[in-house]
Formats: sequence, structure tokens, C-alpha cells
Amino acid sequence: MRVWTTASVGTLLTAWAAAAHAAQTTDTYTARINIQTTCAITVSDLDFGNVGVISTHTAAATVGINCSLGTAYSLSFSNTLAVTNYTGAMTNGPNSVAYSAALGSAGGIGPGTTSIMGLILPQPTPPTGLYTDNRTVYLNY
Repeated sequence: MRVWTTASVGTLLTAWAAAAHAAQTTDTYTARINIQTTCAITVSDLDFGNVGVISTHTAAATVGINCSLGTAYSLSFSNTLAVTNYTGAMTNGPNSVAYSAALGSAGGIGPGTTSIMGLILPQPTPPTGLYTDNRTVYLNY
């Protein structure tokens, strides 16, 4: 009867592994990513806050533009024209508050940030309540 020692088992396993891997071949591969031009936009609310009597009020909203580095973009309040300012009305039922807004920048090279500046001029104060106007900022790239 043969007695196997740790050394003889190790020698046997080494010989078996060498026989099992007597040949070897290789192949190469490429790791890759294709970055495509894209942009995303985030806009905070243009919030004039709480007021009692309407006098002159200003507000600002932040526009965040997240584009692939170096991507040229333009901003507009219209999907067909380069509209960078407007006069509108925030409404609550039949009542309204007139205001105007303007983009701080009409475009640039992404990524970037700009603002929307809002202005309410003195006017008759309507009844109490929350007055709103929903608008869209268009990002073209």
C-alpha cells in the first residue's frame, strides 16, 4: 500500500496541472464607449414670494444646462423662435398679476447655468390668493 505525503500529492497535482494546460491561446478585445451629443435642462420656479400690496418686485429662477462638454446650445421661451423675454400674467380665476421675464443668456457652450429674471411693476393689487403662470424653456443643441 502506498502512503501519500503532502509533498507527493503536491508534486502529482503540479504535474496534472501542467498536463492539463499544455497549450495556450489568446485574443484581444477593446473596451469602448461612444459619447453622443446630448443635453438636459432643469429650471427652478420664478417665485416672487409673499406680498401684501403690489409694488415693484423682482425674482430669479435658475436654469441648469447639462450638455456633453463643448456642446453649443441655445435657449428660448418658444419652440419655433428665439424668444428670450416675454410679458405674461399670473392668474387666479378671473384675476391676474402682470409680469415680465427675460433669460439671462440665450445660449452658450455646455454645460452651464443662466437665470430667468422676473419683474412685477406697480399695478392694482387683486384679491388674495396664489397666482400662477406655467411656462416652458426650450433647449436647442
